[in-house]
Amino acid sequence: MPKFLMSWILGLGANAIALILAGLIFSGFDLSVNGFVIALIVFALLSALLPWLILKLLLRHAGSLIALSGLIATFLALFITTLFTGGLEIDGVGTWVGATLLIWIVSMFIWVIPGPWRTFKKQRQPN
Repeated sequence: MPKFLMSWILGLGANAIALILAGLIFSGFDLSVNGFVIALIVFALLSALLPWLILKLLLRHAGSLIALSGLIATFLALFITTLFTGGLEIDGVGTWVGATLLIWIVSMFIWVIPGPWRTFKKQRQPN
């Protein structure tokens, strides 16, 4: 299986876990059973595209905010997903902030797990 496909499947799984966790932890985070798959796919696609776009924008206009690009991308992906799918509803500022942080942390945690899906490998330094 190609690395990019394994990477995308891992990301999809991480997003599914993160969305379900957010639904279990935050009372204002409502996932519908029927709309979950559509919301997951939309969120996963946005999560794959938005970080790249935001990073490009921030590099040009606000370099000091680059560290926040993942959080901004996660928030925007959630926001757009709530607008265009019926599978996800988020109510309350605390829920928005908490869910964004939780989903971002889960996504970052999944990407540090070693495995064959990793495209970046640490090179050994000669002694």
